[in-house]
Amino acid sequence: MAGIRAYLDYNASAPLLAAAREAMVVALDVAANPSSVHAEGRAARRLIETARRDV
Repeated sequence: MAGIRAYLDYNASAPLLAAAREAMVVALDVAANPSSVHAEGRAARRLIETARRDV
């Protein structure tokens, strides 16, 4: 076991799962006010509501 290290200091941050990273990339591409009634706003609102449901 000599030479094998375990990093256990994830107090402030930790690596993202690939699925979480992809969800963030998708959400960051939607730059609209989720309170607006236009199509972009509704798309942003859907992302938020989907995330709330999934959590």
